[in-house]
Amino acid sequence: MKSISLSNNTFKRRINDIAADIKSQIINKVKLSRFFAISCNESTDIVNSAQLIVYVSCIGGDIIQEEILYSQSLIAGTTCEDIFNSISNSVEKNDLDWKKLIGLCTDGAPALIGVRSVLAKKLKEKNPAMTSDSAKRIVNYIKSSALNSRLFSSLYEDLDSDHKVLLFHTEIR
Repeated sequence: MKSISLSNNTFKRRINDIAADIKSQIINKVKLSRFFAISCNESTDIVNSAQLIVYVSCIGGDIIQEEILYSQSLIAGTTCEDIFNSISNSVEKNDLDWKKLIGLCTDGAPALIGVRSVLAKKLKEKNPAMTSDSAKRIVNYIKSSALNSRLFSSLYEDLDSDHKVLLFHTEIR
């Protein structure tokens, strides 16, 4: 144990190696899956820097797995075009198949949804079979009726979830 170097460079190199390995494993899971979907969340951090985090969901074995695909600062801006370019660069850099992208879910941020949003349109150009929705809309649909809420609670119980209820989406911005 005493012969192992504990310099800053060693720690940095090991952390970078571990991060690269984890990313490689996630990319391989996505490539091996028949389909994948992405979820985007754009927000501003404490120093007013726009951040984009993209989650990927895919089927691994018999379960749906969700992982963070990447996180990136959006220096140029938070337009749909900027977000699309970020996603497109990631898909192409990691050699993922656009035809396997079947879903997009957003947090309801104006840059990601709305009449003027081109994000879903541009992604649908890559794969016309893709669907898109806002998590806010999904949550509010479930909470719109007592029956939907009970059915969703039943699903939670069937899946042995730690959570038992779904809260309404609220704006915090």
